[in-house]
Amino acid sequence: MAHVPLQDLHAAADARQSGSEPLACFEDALAEALVKWFKPNFFKWVDPIKCPVCSQPMENKGHVSPTPEERAGGGHRVELYECETGDGGTSRFPRYNDLRVLMKSRVGRCGEFANVFTLMLRAVGLRARYVWNAEDHVWFYYSPGLGRWVHLDSCENARDEHMLYDRGWGKKMSYVLAFSTDGVRDVSRAYIQDWDGALQRRTRIPEAELTRALEAVTARRRFGRAPDELARLEAEDVAEAEWLRTAAAQSNAENLEGRQSGTTEWIEQRGEDGGSS
Repeated sequence: MAHVPLQDLHAAADARQSGSEPLACFEDALAEALVKWFKPNFFKWVDPIKCPVCSQPMENKGHVSPTPEERAGGGHRVELYECETGDGGTSRFPRYNDLRVLMKSRVGRCGEFANVFTLMLRAVGLRARYVWNAEDHVWFYYSPGLGRWVHLDSCENARDEHMLYDRGWGKKMSYVLAFSTDGVRDVSRAYIQDWDGALQRRTRIPEAELTRALEAVTARRRFGRAPDELARLEAEDVAEAEWLRTAAAQSNAENLEGRQSGTTEWIEQRGEDGGSS
C-alpha cells in the first residue's frame, strides 16, 4: 500500500527489537510502530467540526438525509453542524464506511479509525480482528510471540491495555465481540473487571443463545478449511478461552488515563473521562 511508509515502520520495529526493552516478537514491534505513526501522521480525529467561515466550533444539529454522492460512499448517516456566531456557516459530516473514500479523506472518529486502521494492520502483514462493543470500538492483532490476540487502539495510541476503557475511561461496558475471517468471539471478559456488574447490563440476548449464535457464525466461516488450519484455529480458541478467564484479574490497570481523543465536553458527555472508574 503506497500510503504506508513500510520501510520506516520496519526500521522503527528493528530499532525497538535491538534496544534494551524488546517486545515478544518483531510483529509486536511493527504493530507498535504502526499505531504510533497512524494518528499523528495519517488519519485525523474530527471533533470539533469547525465553521468554514470563521473557524469557530459549530453545534451539532442532528442527522440529515445523505445526498446521492454521500450514499454512494457508504455515508448513510450524516451529521449536520451550524455555526452559532450568526455567519451562516454550515457543515455536513458523513460517517463513511467505504475504505476508498476514507483513504482519501483521512478524517473521522471511532468507526472510521477502526475501518482504516484494520486495513493498515493487514496491509503490513499482521493478522487483525475488528472488535465491536455496544459502547465503542477497539482493535486487536495477533501476536505470534505472545501467542494471543493483543489490544491495539489507534485513537488512543494504546497497545496491550485492555483495561483502558473500564479502569482508565471509567466506561461501563456490556458486549465486546471480535470479528475476523475466521469467525466471531465474545471477548468481553478481557475488557471488563466487574463481570457480575456487566451481566446486569447484558440483557439483549440470553447468554446461552449468544454463545450458540457466535459458534454457528464461526462454524460457517471455517467450513471447508483444511484440517491442519482448523486444528490451529481450535488450538487458538482454547488458548484464548483460558486467557479470557484471567485477563481482567492479571491486567495492570495502574496509570491508565481517561479518553484522550475528542473534546473535553464530548468525552464528559460520554462518561469516558475516568471520573466514574
